[in-house]
Amino acid sequence: MSQNIMKVEQHSFKSKIYNGTRSFRVALPASTYQDVKYNLLFVLDADYTFDVIASTAIYLQTFDYIPPTAVVAVDYSSPGNRNDVGYNISDNSLDANGKLFYDYVNTELAEEINRIIPTSGFNTLIGHSYTASYLNYYISQNNDYVRSYILFSPEEMPQIPDFKTQNQTVPTIIRIITSSDDTESRQSFGNDLYETFKEKQYDARLRNIKADHMSVIPTGIAQAITDLYDKYYNTDSIYEIIEHANTPIWECFTHVNNHNQSYYKQALPVSGSCISAFLWTAIQKNEKESIDKLRNYYENALKDNQSDPNALGVMGDLLGKLGLWEEAGYYLQRCLNGYKQSGQDQETLYWRKVYALNVLPRLGQCEKAWTILEDGKKIYTADKAIFSYYQGVLSITNKFRIKDGVEQLRIAIKHPDTLINNFVKTEDAEELLNKGMTMENSENRH
Repeated sequence: MSQNIMKVEQHSFKSKIYNGTRSFRVALPASTYQDVKYNLLFVLDADYTFDVIASTAIYLQTFDYIPPTAVVAVDYSSPGNRNDVGYNISDNSLDANGKLFYDYVNTELAEEINRIIPTSGFNTLIGHSYTASYLNYYISQNNDYVRSYILFSPEEMPQIPDFKTQNQTVPTIIRIITSSDDTESRQSFGNDLYETFKEKQYDARLRNIKADHMSVIPTGIAQAITDLYDKYYNTDSIYEIIEHANTPIWECFTHVNNHNQSYYKQALPVSGSCISAFLWTAIQKNEKESIDKLRNYYENALKDNQSDPNALGVMGDLLGKLGLWEEAGYYLQRCLNGYKQSGQDQETLYWRKVYALNVLPRLGQCEKAWTILEDGKKIYTADKAIFSYYQGVLSITNKFRIKDGVEQLRIAIKHPDTLINNFVKTEDAEELLNKGMTMENSENRH
């Protein structure tokens, strides 16, 4: 069964501005958790740009390159009807249609989106060609609703608009993408526009990529979005800053969290990767104060019943490394429950292993551990043997149901490929089986 990482929702509502029904689409990650607030990418010319932009943005956030992001198709009254935009490229002005559209996007559409999904307040507008130049109107108006802009191959304007010099602590972000196989006039205009923005102290960047006027979007969208978030601390850059920092881990966490919040209106996600980056590093460095502060922070953040199951699992695993077995068991049980409730039991193999082998025996709950591994066989029908092996480990290590453990190890050894695929050497399984058989014989003699 195929699994998608993206879902697209169609919405309609009654517009007072247009005195009629308006529609829009929103792309979101398929798996969402409570308390996530989304940055928004508003896509113009959505009839041909939305699908490629949405799939790229969802992919990038799935692997933590960018923060949680929803992509909004700003659909026109009919597909391709740029008359809705009503922009005069010659003098950077709007006609009557354009004024309606501008008000609609910044008020009614914004309010409707805020009603249906939680938003962070960091909003980006994306345009191509004519609508890329149209974004200059927003920028020249110092629009409060839109924080950043991506301009793909903007059309040449007779005169660059008059932009105000930026004096904010966090300036407006502008990313311009031109294409090497486009007309010289468009490339030259994109460069002139970039130089103007730099002079006015915008956070501007220009890239000229190998593409033509229409392929610039599918070719350049991943680069454009990652450039938009070039100051965003994701998991990779978090490890880098930790590695080079001379301050305690808690101070690194506070710095990174405050930076992402101020620049992109996104606090660090309460995710397994972030918990591991900070709390596990603090544990390895034995920074007791940082450990206590991070524990307190994440325990408060994970109180919600809809918390990310993977984050709950990581928290439980790390608390186990601190010898806090009851707390570890609490989070690992919630982890399994969370995956079950979301229909994602197939994500629990590792967490079943950790819970059953590392934590529950410490709590004197080997029978429960055995059951959790037995349940794993029903979920991973093609990989039952690895759970048989884990049951053998549970049995022999804890002198629990030794006869059953030996039987399960015999089953596991018959499936060497499954063991190898799960990083278990066949000879290690055989050695454990021999140990179990010795223990079983000793029991029988007594």
